[in-house]
Amino acid sequence: MGGRSKKQTVGYRYRMGLHLVLCQGPVDAVQEIQIGERTAWGDASRAPDLPTGGLGRLHIHQPDLFGGDSREGGVVGDVDVMSGAPTQGRNDYLMAQLGADIPAFRGVLSLVARKILLAANNPYLKPWAVRVRRFREGWHDDAPWMAPYAHVTGLDEGGQRVSVGMNPAHILVQCLTDPHWGMGYPMSALGSSFEDAAVQLMEEEFGLNFLWTRQQPIESFIAQVLDHIGAILYTDPQRGTFELKLLRGLDDSPELPWLGPDQIVRVERFERAQWGELPNEITVVYTDWHTGGQASVSVQNLAAIQLQGGVINQRRDYPGVNHGPLAARLALRDLRVLGSPLARLTLTIVPSALQRPPLPGDVFLLHWPRLGIERMAVRITGIDTGALGAAEWRIDAMEDVFEMNDTVLSPPPPRPEEPTIEPLPPSLVLAVEVPYWELARRLSRADMAYLTDTDTYVGALACAGGTGQLNWQLRTGASASALEGVADEDYAPLLTLDAALPASEVDALGVPVTALSQPQRLAVGDYAYLVDGSGAIAEAVAILAFDAVAGTVDLARGVLDTTPKAHAAGTRLIGVGEWLASEGAERAPGESVYVAAVPRTSSGQGDAVLAANGQPMVLAGRQALPYPPGRIRLNGQTEPAVVAGDATLTWAHRDRTQQTAYLVQQDEGDIGPEPGTTYTVRVRDRNGTLVRSASGLTGTSWSWDVASAALDAGVAGDTVTVEIEAERQGLVSWRAQVRSVARAGYGLRWGQHWSGV
Repeated sequence: MGGRSKKQTVGYRYRMGLHLVLCQGPVDAVQEIQIGERTAWGDASRAPDLPTGGLGRLHIHQPDLFGGDSREGGVVGDVDVMSGAPTQGRNDYLMAQLGADIPAFRGVLSLVARKILLAANNPYLKPWAVRVRRFREGWHDDAPWMAPYAHVTGLDEGGQRVSVGMNPAHILVQCLTDPHWGMGYPMSALGSSFEDAAVQLMEEEFGLNFLWTRQQPIESFIAQVLDHIGAILYTDPQRGTFELKLLRGLDDSPELPWLGPDQIVRVERFERAQWGELPNEITVVYTDWHTGGQASVSVQNLAAIQLQGGVINQRRDYPGVNHGPLAARLALRDLRVLGSPLARLTLTIVPSALQRPPLPGDVFLLHWPRLGIERMAVRITGIDTGALGAAEWRIDAMEDVFEMNDTVLSPPPPRPEEPTIEPLPPSLVLAVEVPYWELARRLSRADMAYLTDTDTYVGALACAGGTGQLNWQLRTGASASALEGVADEDYAPLLTLDAALPASEVDALGVPVTALSQPQRLAVGDYAYLVDGSGAIAEAVAILAFDAVAGTVDLARGVLDTTPKAHAAGTRLIGVGEWLASEGAERAPGESVYVAAVPRTSSGQGDAVLAANGQPMVLAGRQALPYPPGRIRLNGQTEPAVVAGDATLTWAHRDRTQQTAYLVQQDEGDIGPEPGTTYTVRVRDRNGTLVRSASGLTGTSWSWDVASAALDAGVAGDTVTVEIEAERQGLVSWRAQVRSVARAGYGLRWGQHWSGV
């Protein structure tokens, strides 16, 4: 008995209407539509075009794009391309679905899928990707700049001419001039160099393809384009126009200007990278045209790899490059530039040295016999002309990689026989426990964060014992017979005072001095140490002025963690500056360390000379100790000879952690203090006997009334010494402030000097 078969549902097809807004429009063409990473329409290699300025419709017929009905179906249907032209009308399909009250979507490129078949057996929408091309459309007022040069083509690996991309000069022009999304400058603000660059980039088959979003500033996008093409963008100081300069060779350049000893005031810096620092392999990562993903090409300098004993790779990202041969050329370009030991220099010239003001990217010929350079092509990378009418210009430059083969170096002169110079013992070796001031300048912020109160560091200064002395080596050890070399350093300047200095916080001006060793190294703004007869630090002073001809120096007294003391004529003054050698290793307070200097010359080295007259330095943990207070006043006076009546001592806070920007002088106001800081005041009679003290003070004043003075006097004389020091968490300041004054007040008769009871 027969029967009819029943129909069965084996799957579903899905259709949908879509409106996809892609980018700013209009564009030249839609080239390809990919759905689910598969080409649904178009062929990027043949680059089909659609009409622009109106509505274009394309038909997609790919029923088996995802495997047909047996799997995930395909895509079939009509798609409207809305270019976003100013005259574009409303789309009829969108009006049928949404009503007539919709915009025409002018100014943006969008696609309208007219209820097309999207998939089968899979209700999920696959991602769409659309490849578009824009060279001539989308310019302000529909006026493309140098239209014939906008589209760059080139040969692929098979010898076929293909699209490489948009001319980078056109990209930069539109970024600078477009009033809607660019910087909005008029075309008149662009110099003729842009036209020259556009022609040259076309000849080089140099095209770029970028997708720019406003998540990146337009200035950063411009810098990215310049990095791709190897160019600089600057403003001409005379014309006021933007200029684009491609950094290329100088085969057809005019006669280049020369700069030599007659034009250069000084060469501040001249350096070359060492071979071990240079890459010998460059990998360029670019965007593959067909897949839209990353691709890479690498080039190597085989000779450099052999010389350096291995591959040193450096990656360069050029996302705007879609053309493989162009990526390979950029890799070769970067290998030549980054893999060459190019000279970098900074020099100062007078404005009249060149016929016209130098511009970024200009090339000049350097002649500098002191460095053995007869002729070297150098390209300007930066210019500082200073204020209007400045007498000197500062130029940063780099050896031009394109002209390296034409560099001429003079042969070195014959090396004369060096005379034998005996290493002489240093005239002074000063052991220094490194202060917080130096650590704050030498250590990184991260290292400073790990610094604790139980860390301390050993350093030293040394002064040359004669002429021809090269430098010296710092040696330290637990005993005088077990010293180890830890650092090399140059000699510090040494002078002696030709007049005595009182214990005063007032600046010492015009102090006569005698230069003993390298006084030219004593720099204004640095600090120096006054050294006592035992070879230890007596006081740190700031150098306010130094007249080498007159032989005088101006000093600010008691800076850093020191206080003013009296010094006899003949006291030695040693400059610190950059001449402080540091052991580097962390030590702990209480350790005893022998410190020595070993003199060295070109002929050899001498015997170690111990600091501190051969005695070890006992570490106090100097860097962690609180600074003593400053601005000491007795009854409001700086340094009175006599204090009558009640005695009021005032001072100003100090904070070592906040005093790192400049050398704070004694008479400045409050700084800090460090949290937990207190003060201790002691009063001693003329014999040094303690007659009164007060501790735990947190303010900035303490009073000693006449009645208390009478009770404290005992058998003391009429001169007292007042001491004040800071304390923080059990740590006492390295030096105390000390002032001596005559005491007068109530006694047997009014006005009689206080002389005991």
